[in-house]
Amino acid sequence: MSHEFYFWSLAALCFYICITDFLYRKIQNGTLVLIAVLNLFVSPLDVQIVSFLLVLSGGLLLYVLIPIGAGDIKYTATLSLAVPLSSLSSAYILTALAGGILSIIYLIFKKLLKEKPNNKEGIPYGIAISIGFYLIILGQNTPNI
Repeated sequence: MSHEFYFWSLAALCFYICITDFLYRKIQNGTLVLIAVLNLFVSPLDVQIVSFLLVLSGGLLLYVLIPIGAGDIKYTATLSLAVPLSSLSSAYILTALAGGILSIIYLIFKKLLKEKPNNKEGIPYGIAISIGFYLIILGQNTPNI
């Protein structure tokens, strides 16, 4: 299969996760399985088991220590299958930057709308994870970006 198929399919799945995380604050396991299959069997990039294990174990530790979404951990670990260990810190930095911008946007809208707390508190961090990790994955195939 072509490189374009992989990158467009991954982009579509990441976009779908952004929408469902925004609307429902949930990242569906079925979508994560599709991303894992895509990374394991279709990706033109090397599978990064060490990155996956590091992200998953670190995420599980964070889940025990502080309130962090289990879906976010699984999503990050699944995407890390395509991120070399040397690029993992860059993926986290881009994710944090995207998350910071997303947080500022949320604060502005809450102030403008004078919104009262509801059951959808928190930031849909799947959006930030999608941006940070997808840019690193895309950059591996197109280093001149």
